[in-house]
Formats: sequence, structure tokens, C-alpha cells
Amino acid sequence: MKTILIMNGEKYWPDYFRGYDVIQKKVQTSEFVVKDSSLYVIDAEGVCKPDIVLWRLGAVNPQAKHRSMLELIEYSGIPCVNSASTLLTGYDRLSMLNKLKKLGLPVIDFNVATHITQLKNLEMNFPFVIKVGNHHGGYGKSLVTNEEQWNELKDLLFIHEDYVTAERFINYQYDIRYLAVQDKVWAMKRRGRYWKANSLTQDYQLIEPEKGWIEKVKELQGNIKADIVAIDVLQTESGEQFILEYNDIPGLSGFPEEAKTELAEIVKGK
Repeated sequence: MKTILIMNGEKYWPDYFRGYDVIQKKVQTSEFVVKDSSLYVIDAEGVCKPDIVLWRLGAVNPQAKHRSMLELIEYSGIPCVNSASTLLTGYDRLSMLNKLKKLGLPVIDFNVATHITQLKNLEMNFPFVIKVGNHHGGYGKSLVTNEEQWNELKDLLFIHEDYVTAERFINYQYDIRYLAVQDKVWAMKRRGRYWKANSLTQDYQLIEPEKGWIEKVKELQGNIKADIVAIDVLQTESGEQFILEYNDIPGLSGFPEEAKTELAEIVKGK
């Protein structure tokens, strides 16, 4: 019986893999070992020797350990969904934005500095958004609307050692997530509680995906060699649209059941 290892992620996945030995472990409490070119994953529950890994640790600030684990998956030759090389690129926010920019997709332009000592060189016309490092889920982000607030934030950011980006604030009406799984694409229109998109979502609805955006998400999917990927698009009142980010470990909540079954079929196929 083949062993499917699910790292973190939702508890419902065993229901989609009848006939397989399904083991779920957490990155936070597991250690990876490669011995004689075979991958072993160890935690308090025991040892697992997977035939494939479904990696579902998303929306986190990746640690060095996460990257090491993905490198060991790659080194051992064990299939992973998405592939370890795809996930390694997506875990770094600058690499992710570079991919979007090189493809000519409408990413929000930003200023960036490798250290907070250069914050004075990042300032732009108010309002603008400051983002620290690789944090996701609304964390490490602040909206700056005036000089006083900017000066206070600079003092607070002094404790950080990570890179900092500044980008103009997009006063969006709503955001749309385009989700691609294999060759299928869905779109979900969402509204958050306040200015941070894709954070504290209050309401959402599935909508018909626009042809142009289907082409864009599939172009990205092919370029990064992703089995599953999502892009988050900000829509302004004037009709402008900007890509906020892409996500190669997207949540599936609210999307049709078919999205889960399609992802499960990809895992089985590998």
C-alpha cells in the first residue's frame, strides 16, 4: 500500500485517499532524515517513509527548517504536490513577486530595502503600505497615511532585521481569487473587514472567471510548474486590477468540491 504523507493542512484529506496509507504530520513537530537516498519523517507518533508528500503548510513566515525539509524532499526524489522546487520559490515573497513581474503580470510596484536603516529611502506619497519580510495572512503589514504615523512606525520597525517593502495603497472594492488546479480554474469574489485584502474575509461568492485572467493564471501555473496555484487580484472602483500575490499552497474553503477531488487525483497520479 502506497503511503501519502500530508504535512500540516486540513483534517479531511484522508477521506479523499481511500485505499492508501495516509499519514498526517506537522512541520513544527517533525524531523526529516535522508538515509541511503530514502526519506524518513519522524515525530512522537513514529516514523514514516512516504511515497509522496502533499505539502499544505501555507500562510506562514517560512523558517530555515521549512526550506531544509523541502530541499530534502527534492534530494530524495520523492514526488511532492506542489513540487519542492515550486514551493521553495513561492515561500520567498521577493522571488514570488519577481516571477509575476517577469511575466509582465500587473503586480503592484514597490520600493524595497534590505535593512530598516534605509527606511528613509522607501517613503512615497501617502497613503502607502509597509510590509516586513515574508509574513502572510495580514501580519507584518501597516497602512501609513501621514507623516506622524510614518515616524512612529519607523521607530517600531527599528527592532526588525528583515527586508522591508513599501507599495502604494490600492483602495480596492474587493479582491478576486483565481484558483487553478491542473487545467481547471475557478474564481471567488471576496470582501474583507478592512483594508487588508484576503484577511478576515466577511463574505464571498463564486463568480464566472474572466477569460483574460484564466489565461494569466494558467501562464503563471505553467511558468512555475505548479499543480495548484492561486492569484489574488485587487479590483478598484475605477476598474483597475492589480495582482497582490500568488499562492502555491492556497486554501480551498468556499471553492467547489471538485477542487479538492482534482487535487487528490493529482496526488494519486504521481
